[in-house]
Amino acid sequence: MSGIRFRDGVLVVEREPNQLDELALSFSAVLNRVDIDHVFIAGYVAILAGRARSTEDVDVLIEEIDEETASRLATVLEEEGFWGPAMPLDSMSEMLANGDNIWVAPDDQITPHLEVKFVRDEFDRASLENSAAARIGDETIPIGPLELQIAYKLYLGAQKDLEDAVHLYSLFKETLSGGRLKEWVTRLGVEDEYERLKRA
Repeated sequence: MSGIRFRDGVLVVEREPNQLDELALSFSAVLNRVDIDHVFIAGYVAILAGRARSTEDVDVLIEEIDEETASRLATVLEEEGFWGPAMPLDSMSEMLANGDNIWVAPDDQITPHLEVKFVRDEFDRASLENSAAARIGDETIPIGPLELQIAYKLYLGAQKDLEDAVHLYSLFKETLSGGRLKEWVTRLGVEDEYERLKRA
């Protein structure tokens, strides 16, 4: 049986985990082990919610961490069979501090990979602080609030982003918070795009 529903802030995904899910679940477990607050966002959320499209990366926001925590994270990732395809894992702290995203992937794999970045602005912060939960089988990971994901996709405006927004909105419009969605639409200045979305 497979099905997807969103109720009371929980996205329930009733299907076998795919390769992206396994990657997100295992990375989330590592971040929990090191006690790092995090949230999965962007295209992966739409794919998790059943959108059929390819992606090479899973985007994850993490809270700002100090050098010691970054070093501990690098150690645990190496223990768990991850590597940094674009840089050594022990450069993680410096790269994140410089505002660079970092790639993390299972050993000997380049795609799909995780793209990890620090929270940088009010929208990132809101994703982290207002995260929803996605339940895949018996496991749960934090995802960005769907209302903000939709508004931000409208703001980005690329074809795949608009299609992600349409998918999430059409699937969950009955259970989304209209007030929160309107708030993010207004703050991101995408009122016209939102009107078009509602007519799609």
